[in-house]
Amino acid sequence: MGILDLMLGQSEPGEQGVEGRSYKLPKETHDFVYPIAVRRPEIDAFTSLLEAEADAPALEGDADELQSVFDDVLGDSEIDAEELAEKQRKPRRETERIVDHWDEQLTDDVGVVYARPGTYPTLLSFVKRCKQRDEDTADEFELPDEFAAGTALLKRLEEATSDQYRAVVHTDLLPDE
Repeated sequence: MGILDLMLGQSEPGEQGVEGRSYKLPKETHDFVYPIAVRRPEIDAFTSLLEAEADAPALEGDADELQSVFDDVLGDSEIDAEELAEKQRKPRRETERIVDHWDEQLTDDVGVVYARPGTYPTLLSFVKRCKQRDEDTADEFELPDEFAAGTALLKRLEEATSDQYRAVVHTDLLPDE
């Protein structure tokens, strides 16, 4: 019995033609993730983007006023302005949760963070929304200059999550879902 057997429990022969041994880990405490190399300036770039977006005047406006416009234009519509506004805020809240967790994990200038499936589309959605706001001349929001560093992380995240390779880590290392 080896040290891994003592730490992880009994192993079984590797599955699907894979040589070696296979360990069964509890799904309640372990999850499949994508390990992503990250640099401190990339995390800081996302933090700056989140701060700039939070400091800019809200784009959604008053939900009651928006609902009134929907009702006037579309009649008794099925569109719920409050639900629409909440849907617009969701990528920002999720991005903030992910970036805050990564910021806590990264203790050096370079490190590894773990991305769950769905992390890339969440961050991409938030970044696209910020870019749209930046291009809208009626919107006061401006992309921070330092955000250029964040695009490298976004690209690396896209490449890693489109690959089939995933790692298994303890859920203590992951942001809450």
